[in-house]
Amino acid sequence: MNLRFPLAALAILASAFATAPQARPVSYADGHLLLAEHQSNLELWRYTYSPSFRWSMSVGGLNADALGETGQLQVDYLRTARLLQRWNFHAAQANFFGWAGLGRARTAAGVETGRHAGFQLDYETTRVYTSLVSELHEGDGWSHRFDTASLGWAPYPHEVNRLATWIVLKGMSTSNDGEAGLKAAAAVRLFTTSWWLELGADEDGKPLVNLMVNL
Repeated sequence: MNLRFPLAALAILASAFATAPQARPVSYADGHLLLAEHQSNLELWRYTYSPSFRWSMSVGGLNADALGETGQLQVDYLRTARLLQRWNFHAAQANFFGWAGLGRARTAAGVETGRHAGFQLDYETTRVYTSLVSELHEGDGWSHRFDTASLGWAPYPHEVNRLATWIVLKGMSTSNDGEAGLKAAAAVRLFTTSWWLELGADEDGKPLVNLMVNL
């Protein structure tokens, strides 16, 4: 069997995944990422440094409105994340990440220590992207979980030195908020090796913006 072509294809794909600023909690070794995101009732930012491709450290903030248990939630936090498992396939890759952190949480009841933990499971080829992200924030007597499932399709295979374009459908849910159920959204995602920009809207027509910069 001639392994030259499969190995070369895998090397090219691995290079593309390593250099593109994917929405992952751990990037490549010595990588610095800055992320900012806006949804209808949620804004967040995060700076992440990855000493290696296996783990990262982050400082970030979250501001959520119209939550049933807390009204408004503001969190400033520190966290660490780890790549728990990676699967390399022919022309595809899958990852499982986990993270946990502590911070200062401000709710209608006052200021206290907030805890959070989460995970991300994703699978990507040069034409298809899927992910499931779940993150729990909690304190004394309250908790909110933010879940997002994404399915993306690229009209052309993305390459390392070329602008990548994705059409992404999302299902988003927040536990213990004022609106029960799943909310749908659609977005166009553009990224290069240096930046990532996602623009879209949810089912109510409210804008979604996600910006990530590879520092």
